[in-house]
Amino acid sequence: MGRPAAQRFAAQGRPLLLCDLDAARLESLAEELRPHAGKVRILAADIASPDFPQDLIGALTGEPIAALIHTAGLSPTMSDGPRIFAVNYEATNRLVAAVLPHFSHGGCAVLISSVSAYMLGDPALLGAIRTFVMTGEREGIASFMDHPGMAYAVSKRAVIGIVEREAPAYGAQGLRIVSIAPGFIDTAMGRAEAEANEQLRAMIGKVPQQRMGHGDEIASVAEFLCSPAASYISGCDIRVDGGIIGLLSTHGAQA
Repeated sequence: MGRPAAQRFAAQGRPLLLCDLDAARLESLAEELRPHAGKVRILAADIASPDFPQDLIGALTGEPIAALIHTAGLSPTMSDGPRIFAVNYEATNRLVAAVLPHFSHGGCAVLISSVSAYMLGDPALLGAIRTFVMTGEREGIASFMDHPGMAYAVSKRAVIGIVEREAPAYGAQGLRIVSIAPGFIDTAMGRAEAEANEQLRAMIGKVPQQRMGHGDEIASVAEFLCSPAASYISGCDIRVDGGIIGLLSTHGAQA
């Protein structure tokens, strides 16, 4: 999803700072985009490192941020629970706090949650996640951290909590913060998860749009959210899921 987002913003002629672990992959994308974008720079680093936000700010060399599209994340087959949570939530939480003073007026931060966040139905767990996001108290979520699938879902629900929590601080600076919840997207990550999970494959077959989504269908929403047309959208999560959560919410196990 990061690549199509970068392509869309490059087509607007925006200067870009591309971030990833893999320097060679970043440079390849940067070369592709430079004929279309303004200046394109790269930052090869581990987003889970506590130093990452300051490395990113340093790479900006004082230039303000107009839009942050934060697509980095790990899915359940990619790592263990603690690492998944560290990348998906803890790194995101640090980044959102660190970049706030560095936006230009009218800027927008777009985070990526997941439809998995909407599949957590236990009110006690949902309350524990909200408590954690607001206070840092981990007691109610600690038991889920050793299970990659649950750590993933909890981390993504907590990302939605970040957006809700930070909307006032961002709004006070003339900024917005939003998240997008992708459904089942036809990316390498999405295909790997489907291959490993029979239940997930069954749910993909039930999507009302009768297909997986495409990365550009997430990128297009991110582009809209960072445009003046979305100037009153903040503090919320936008589902881009082909209708699957609506189906499950109304039809449940009979879907």
